[in-house]
This record gives sequence, structure tokens and C-alpha cells, in this order.
Amino acid sequence: MPSYLLKLSFIFAVISMISCQDFTEEQRKKIIKNRQECIEETKVNPDLIEKADLGDFAEDPALKCFTKCFYQKAGFVNEAGEVQRDVVEAKLPPQADKKKALEIVDKCAVKGKDACETVYLIHKCYFEHTHPEPEKGAQESAPAKKDAKKA
Repeated sequence: MPSYLLKLSFIFAVISMISCQDFTEEQRKKIIKNRQECIEETKVNPDLIEKADLGDFAEDPALKCFTKCFYQKAGFVNEAGEVQRDVVEAKLPPQADKKKALEIVDKCAVKGKDACETVYLIHKCYFEHTHPEPEKGAQESAPAKKDAKKA
């Protein structure tokens, strides 16, 4: 099964990372169905989704609307792109650190120019709070930048 299936929704990722819970087969099927429906609705390039799952967020209108579509199908945002905090809280598994999860939800309460951009920005914020940058990569790129400035 492709690894992107486990990273389709950052709300699910937040929940999963905090609780260390794997998805049930039923959840996986629903994620796949929602993903496919949103790809068809928005006409997004699936490669952009996979890149976003890895932290490479393209400034693409279709990707932004895909994100909104996916979150909306999960019930985590409404049509206006507003996070439904009560739904997020209700869907947190019992073993999750609810306080930590809801702190991330609150930190990521941002507003874009429209509903698609709002949810996309929330999505990026979740990623930043749940996927810290690897220190090794940051350390390796720092000397390269110094050398580039010297040249």
C-alpha cells in the first residue's frame, strides 16, 4: 500500500502522531475515497498532494481547494473553511494528548483570502507543528549558504 495513504489528512496526522494510533481498515478506505473524490472535484495534480505530504507545499489553487475539500469531507472544517474544533476534539482517540492536539489546532487558526487558502494555511501550520525539521539537514545547509556568500 503506498505510503501516501497514511499521510492524507493532517488532522488525522496530528491525531495519529499524538496518539501513536494506526488507522483502521475502515478509516483507510474512507480516506482513499475522500481523497479520490477531492482529486476529481478539484482537478489537482496528485503529485502535488504527495509533495505536500512531505512538506513541499506548492502555491497551487487546485491543491489549496483539494485541502479544503478533504478536510470538509472529514468534518473538520465547514464550507467557509472554519475549523470545527468540537468535531476535532470529539474525533481524538482516548489515548491522545488532547491538550497538546487542541493547542496545535488553536495555534493554527489562521485566515486566508478565501476558504481554500484558509484551510491550506491551516494544513501547512499543522505540518510545521507536527513535523519538526531534521536538525542534520539544517546543519548541512548552513555551511553551504556560508560558502555561497563567500563566493
